[in-house]
Amino acid sequence: MNIFSPTLYKQASQSYSDAIKWASADDPKANSFAQTGLSTLAKANANAVQSRYILEEVLNARSKTIAAGASTSQASKFKEAEKSFLGLTTLIESGKVSKAKDGRTEVLKAYQQLELIALKGDTVEHAKMALASAKKSDVDDHAPKTLKLAEEEYQLALNVFDADRNNVDKAAVHANRSLWYSQRASQISETLRHFESSDYSEEDKVLWYQEQISRLAAPITNEVAYNLPNKEVIKGLNADIQGIINANAVLLGELEASSAGKQQLAREKEEVLMLSMQAQRENQAAASKFAFVQSLFTQNEAEVYRQTNDVLIRAYGFDFPSGKSEIESTNFALLNKITEAISTFPHAKILVSGHTDNVGGDQFNLSLSEARAEKVALFLNQVGNIPIERIEFKGYGKQRPVISNETAEGRAANRRVEILIINGTQSKT
Repeated sequence: MNIFSPTLYKQASQSYSDAIKWASADDPKANSFAQTGLSTLAKANANAVQSRYILEEVLNARSKTIAAGASTSQASKFKEAEKSFLGLTTLIESGKVSKAKDGRTEVLKAYQQLELIALKGDTVEHAKMALASAKKSDVDDHAPKTLKLAEEEYQLALNVFDADRNNVDKAAVHANRSLWYSQRASQISETLRHFESSDYSEEDKVLWYQEQISRLAAPITNEVAYNLPNKEVIKGLNADIQGIINANAVLLGELEASSAGKQQLAREKEEVLMLSMQAQRENQAAASKFAFVQSLFTQNEAEVYRQTNDVLIRAYGFDFPSGKSEIESTNFALLNKITEAISTFPHAKILVSGHTDNVGGDQFNLSLSEARAEKVALFLNQVGNIPIERIEFKGYGKQRPVISNETAEGRAANRRVEILIINGTQSKT
């Protein structure tokens, strides 16, 4: 909210601070400041919905930029882009929507450029630095073929990014190959320079090579058959190593077979524990949301009930003119609270139902209750910015009283509008 509706968020934060101050002094003024803060947040939420809609493309680019790590690797430039983005949301909040729309392209490009820099910044940059270091050290004097392979792979990485900036994995493959070839060329160059500085003869070079093989083969044999052709030496060592690998594979298979039951049991226990923890977290989250919705309404405004994961708001506080369905301005505060409650469940379906007492004809009451439910549904859509496809409405007339109509109090309780927030467990009928 501090991004999408910064001014109102700041006002709400101040109201909260004032409420805490007065509450600490046990002064009832705290309630007034808290209500002001909640009302301000409801307005901020409406602004935020509008900002998200207008800046949808910019928001997508911003998310990709953050996912690419630009917020840390390009911190200063990212802060500049964020400042420009905040300028757009501030314009929308102050009613300058056209000006905000005009500024979208520039901010969008800023985020996209940052994303590209961040994507190229790690692997490709390392490959570039390794190439530059190798050339500076004149590695191409000794290993020109290997260094050329490094240059080709680096160029392929750049080409992949130019064609599709999202193809990070493929670009990273080429960049890593380039880095590997650069490092290999540097090691070739270092080895040859060692030969040159030590005045190695051709025989010395072969003996050095055989010494390296002996060190490699030491764990499996003390005698390498250098009396045979080189290809036979390599073939024999390869066979020895493959034999060890095969033996280890057999032993590993036996170990896996003996421990399979224990591993399966451990996995099942872990899955049960994870499911239990997930269910506990979901239940805690649902309870927290329900408690928040309950806190929005006074006793005279509405009663709030939890039905598994669904929430029923039974609103008595609507002030409709007798026999009419028009929403009076005195109802706006209650409707804003209902909007805020619904916003707590962004994916839920909403069923608005109207109810009357038993005074008057059946058909008149049925039509009146449906008209009132429809007006409330339209308010939630048009003012509360809740998508219309999430909302249904229905009138029940006097069919579903919550208390006897024998008294004036009972009839007043039966004249109500109910808002059912459906999270998937409650039937609409």
